[in-house]
Amino acid sequence: MTSLVDRHEVEKLLVLTAAIKAGLVDALAQGSPAEPDDVARAVGGDERACRVMLEALVALGVAAHGPAGYRLTDLGKAHLLDSPPGVPPGPDVERSSLLHQARKVRGWLDLPHIVRFGSPPERDPEERDLRSFVRTMAEGDSAVMDEVVDRCLRYAGEGREAGSPAPYSMIDIGGAVGHMARRFAEKGLRATLFDRPDVLPEARRYLGGWTERIDLLGGDFREGLPPGPFGLAYLGNVYHIYGPHTNSALSARVHAVLGPGGVIAIRDFVWERSERAAMFAVNMLQATEEGGVWRESDFQAWLTDAGFADVRVLDLTNSQNQLILGRKAG
Repeated sequence: MTSLVDRHEVEKLLVLTAAIKAGLVDALAQGSPAEPDDVARAVGGDERACRVMLEALVALGVAAHGPAGYRLTDLGKAHLLDSPPGVPPGPDVERSSLLHQARKVRGWLDLPHIVRFGSPPERDPEERDLRSFVRTMAEGDSAVMDEVVDRCLRYAGEGREAGSPAPYSMIDIGGAVGHMARRFAEKGLRATLFDRPDVLPEARRYLGGWTERIDLLGGDFREGLPPGPFGLAYLGNVYHIYGPHTNSALSARVHAVLGPGGVIAIRDFVWERSERAAMFAVNMLQATEEGGVWRESDFQAWLTDAGFADVRVLDLTNSQNQLILGRKAG
């Protein structure tokens, strides 16, 4: 019989995230191998529970048990350990994204309530893990980020051929820890990261010395944006959080802070274009009050009404979401 759901994958997610949150992973990363009683003392936990969890980590291949005790394997180190401040995550690291995924599971368990009442139940604000949420964005596929930056600059270059100036600056709106702002800065643009003030300390830790080349500004983009003018505005995974009215107003606000020939670049799921659209819409149902996955005609209308021309929706080679581009008259 072929099962609809591989329950073992669900179990693996929950064991790994529990080991991270309980401190077991970091305890094993301290250096020398440790026995369960050592780990229990390090995390302030129960020895029996630690022994069971450590054996589960061994079964998953992220830990090993030798004569000297338990230790993280190379697989565990590559996938479960944070990178130092200022150092981008390695290609395999998924610590924050696992924590974020487990939190999503808790939200999806509220779907029966949402189906009945139309909105998520009131949740404990203490459950919100800002650090894992914003760092999840930086753990994305490096090839996808490079493709997005290259396509944005290629589109901007077409405008340059028509007389628009090259983008000398960019603003990453709602850019979390600044992983995309850094990618644009590496291409020579003066980058600005604009996100909520409580996100910026984590961005500073992530960017390290790059804060000398990237301006970090705090605020609410639903109320206003830095005045610019900017050559390019990037909005990754922003539009799906909000409803049509907010997205329309945000598009107009972005248009106002771009210089002549400036480019807006939106990375998001588009309903007719992405195989992930339907399931991602369910995620927005449990996570937001009005968010969703929007159609190509929605993005066309919001950008055109805001004053953008040459609006295009591009499928990404390395991702299941899309890149929406538009240009301000130059």
